[in-house]
Amino acid sequence: MKKRVFWMSLIVLALLSTSCGGTKDDDGSDLNVKYEDEDNELYEFEAFSLAPYEINAMIYLPDATANIGAATDPKVVHEMDDYKWDLYLGQNFHMHIEDWGDDDALAAHIANLEDHSHIYDIEYIEESDNFIYYKSTLKVDGAVPSDNVGTEHVSYHCVGMHTIDGVNYIFRTNKEGHPKPITDYMAKSIKSVKPIDLPA
Repeated sequence: MKKRVFWMSLIVLALLSTSCGGTKDDDGSDLNVKYEDEDNELYEFEAFSLAPYEINAMIYLPDATANIGAATDPKVVHEMDDYKWDLYLGQNFHMHIEDWGDDDALAAHIANLEDHSHIYDIEYIEESDNFIYYKSTLKVDGAVPSDNVGTEHVSYHCVGMHTIDGVNYIFRTNKEGHPKPITDYMAKSIKSVKPIDLPA
């Protein structure tokens, strides 16, 4: 009888320790990122984590249904402990990311645009506190461009600033910019950046 009680007690203790146990299922479901308009605004996009590249955030990038004429496998170029990243999605989609510490990166970018206003005409398409989307047109020095040239020097750019873990990051098109359809996708990607909520 004592043996039976001993074994029953041992089984009950084993069951209690496994049901209350401190094991944690690490399937990534504890990384919570909420996108309010995910179904409508981001239906041609899929989530991509920047955490392996030292940015604790998620970004939505165009998927195979988006017509950007590029492969859909993202490539991030970054040297560990550096402050710059380049995110490529095929040959047509190139986003640049920089760590600006606690400096206002967006204000610095806007000031740089104003400094170059003698070279470029800037037309703002969309503006908010942490995001701008603009069209840049190269000015021709007081001359009417020749009809034979046929090349209009226009590019589209978007820039967004996000604060992640107390650090200001700027997400933007590359310096050359992109055609408008690609920049439209990039604008949605930049606006979709959200910090990842790590478990406590």
